Amino acid sequence: MTWFVIVLICVAFGCTAFIVWRKWIAPWRHVEDVITQIGRGERPRTFLMEGSVPAKRIGFQLEKIVTDLEQLHKQIAKRESGMQTIFSAMHDALLVVDSNRQVILTNQTFRKLFNAPEISLATPLLEIVRVPALDRLLSDAFGGNGPVRCELALDDSQIELHVVATKNEAGQITGALVLFHDITELKKMDQVRRDFVANVSHELRTPLSILRGYIETLLDSPKTPREELSRILRVMDRHSKRLESLVEDLLTLARLESGNLDLQLGTVDLSNFFRAMIRDWEKKLTSKRLNMIVDVPPELSPIRVDGTRLQEALYNLLDNAVKYSRDDGQIRLSARQRDGEIELTVSDDGIGIGKEDLPRIFERFYRADKARSPDKVRGTGLGLAIVKHIAQLHGGRVEADSELGKGTTIRVLIPMRNDE
Repeated sequence: MTWFVIVLICVAFGCTAFIVWRKWIAPWRHVEDVITQIGRGERPRTFLMEGSVPAKRIGFQLEKIVTDLEQLHKQIAKRESGMQTIFSAMHDALLVVDSNRQVILTNQTFRKLFNAPEISLATPLLEIVRVPALDRLLSDAFGGNGPVRCELALDDSQIELHVVATKNEAGQITGALVLFHDITELKKMDQVRRDFVANVSHELRTPLSILRGYIETLLDSPKTPREELSRILRVMDRHSKRLESLVEDLLTLARLESGNLDLQLGTVDLSNFFRAMIRDWEKKLTSKRLNMIVDVPPELSPIRVDGTRLQEALYNLLDNAVKYSRDDGQIRLSARQRDGEIELTVSDDGIGIGKEDLPRIFERFYRADKARSPDKVRGTGLGLAIVKHIAQLHGGRVEADSELGKGTTIRVLIPMRNDE
């Protein structure tokens, strides 16, 4: 009987222990396992807890927390992706550092600028960029001097730096944002503008000074002899024409560079077009006994161009060819089709252009060595710039070959057009 009671007690105790373990201990171990998986960044296979009601409630809450975290991670990833897309599309280099000058964020332009394909988070800035000017700007920004800027030369580029300190809600400086803006082209354009103003002033000064001098002479000497008066008037006439030519070329170039000039496209037969042009140049060719050769293949089809603009470009090329040709020389005007383009060429066997000058002859007011050119062939210095812009308006380009003492060849290449 005693043993029976003992057995019953043991069975009762075992059942009680099993119930306690199943209802209270096992669920909490399951909760612990689920929390451990969440801590590792894993999503548990199930959040369903067996056992007590509190354990089940905790399971439901854990599932809600994990779901909310997943949604939050998706939103963060989406925002980061959008920000990275924006940063990657930026033409300016971007750098964000903390107050210890450790890198927080960079964009692709920055990494390319400083040749650093991979930059780890919290990398000290000095390991990537050793630019004293940047270090001084960061010190100024951290010192509370507000947004600061400066310019620096980096390799072959001119860079403008803008630094702004970042602050937390309490107003404490937490770091700085730096923008690197490439102003190389702006600097070049500014130099071009200054050169243009200087060149225009120089070109206008000479004829204006001569005209003013002769006008003062005539005012001071109203009884100037007739022969001297005729000479003075011829000089004034020549320089007034030069002024007129310069102003016309400036206006033409301004219209061409404005980008608002509409081409009046039409069909042009180059054989007839060239013959008409040559008639306009017969007097000048004869005066220097120049031989003009025109070469247009009979099978060359008519082209679609603005005839007026094309004539203007070729007139400028022919004018140069005549000016810089020696007496009894030869000028060649030709056209041919080449790789989907029409190549129009004007060649002469004149004084030629040096290799150091050749790359710049299409710049405004640029002239090759003036010492080789007498004053009587002096032009406005805008003719070849006009030729270049007319070619570009047609979607084409210009090329030049030359050798001192052997002549110059200028080519205008215009794409073939099929539009009507």
